[in-house]
Amino acid sequence: MNTGRPTDPTALAFARGALTRRDLLRRAGVAGGVLAGSGLLAACGSGGSSSGSSAGGSAAAAASVGTTPADMAPSWTFSNWPLYIDTQGKTKHPSLDQFDKAFNTTTKYLEDIEDNESFFGQVKAQLEAGQDIKRDIVVLTDWMAGKWILLGYAEKLDKSALPNVTANQLPAWLGRPIDKGDEYLVPWQSGMTGIGYNPKLTGGKLTSVKDLWNPEFKGKVTLLTEMRDTLGLVMLSMGIDPANCTVDDAQAAVDEIRPQVESGQVRRFTGNDYAGDLAKGNVVACMAWSGDIVQLQFDNPDLEFLIPDDGAMLWTDNMLIPKNAANPQNAHAWMNFYYDPKIAAEVEAWVNYICPIKGAKEALIAKDPEIADNPLIFPSDADLANLHVFKLLTPQEDLEFNKLFQDLTGA
Repeated sequence: MNTGRPTDPTALAFARGALTRRDLLRRAGVAGGVLAGSGLLAACGSGGSSSGSSAGGSAAAAASVGTTPADMAPSWTFSNWPLYIDTQGKTKHPSLDQFDKAFNTTTKYLEDIEDNESFFGQVKAQLEAGQDIKRDIVVLTDWMAGKWILLGYAEKLDKSALPNVTANQLPAWLGRPIDKGDEYLVPWQSGMTGIGYNPKLTGGKLTSVKDLWNPEFKGKVTLLTEMRDTLGLVMLSMGIDPANCTVDDAQAAVDEIRPQVESGQVRRFTGNDYAGDLAKGNVVACMAWSGDIVQLQFDNPDLEFLIPDDGAMLWTDNMLIPKNAANPQNAHAWMNFYYDPKIAAEVEAWVNYICPIKGAKEALIAKDPEIADNPLIFPSDADLANLHVFKLLTPQEDLEFNKLFQDLTGA
């Protein structure tokens, strides 16, 4: 996720409720590929109202997620990425409205995380000083969430307050390298990094990252500026597990890519601005995020997303309670509430990323079978088994990996 606030007429129409999120992305993202950096297309999904539900069902929802904590604070703050929760009109979020009614609290919902690094920069001094950053949940991508854990900036979760999380978190999200004991993070939404391509332009099906090096595709291939995604996919194609990789493995992956860059096989390294070129046919195959392909397929059903035979990368944006947060009880209650499959389905009907919650697909089938049956939103068990996560890098490894990658990309 990495996105800015849209200000063009299409986006303003969306804010007024005249357009759905799908409309916004199709008009602005596919047409120009420049609405956001590495995230708005990659991060978002369908449109329509999130569920059409109101707070009227809150009592039942509250009952389904356990006992309301006696010490719930009257208000609390939740920081997330823009356009990353069910939305009606300009400011309404039905799932949060249900939560507030059920738990007699008021949620201050902020869409102020537009980039992992820049957000961290905003709150780093407070975290270092042991101060409350005035947020009770923040949503951070794997590597940044792991960084907060290493630095001691995350509160340990009270598992007894999270029965729904314990019961409904899918196995693919358990015991990840960034949080092996599942002590600090609760997954929010996920996505896959694989290959996006048009089989009509490639002359048939692709199966591997190595297919990107086909000389017939020279100048019509792009890779990603995200180091973990690009090196991770190439490592998998070389039989290297990104969850246990070394600096030498990173060097080997860079050495695999470099000739393709120097020969012009690789057109460029991109954020999700590859979407426009892929849609227009300027690029025939590229490293891609599953969320982008979901959106692009609305206008171009010929496009496909490939989980290579060697495996694809799985990334996750995670809910985390910052150290010394004022209202951790409310944060726990929301995490547990969200992990009710019915609530998760309401969010998923709007967001369209990979849902980490057991039962959400079944809850969505009657309401929106197109979403429920989309393997890029609800991957099969076989696909999930072929997804991999990148290791949690030490500060020294992070420096070395990034230097190798920057030398490759010219960044």
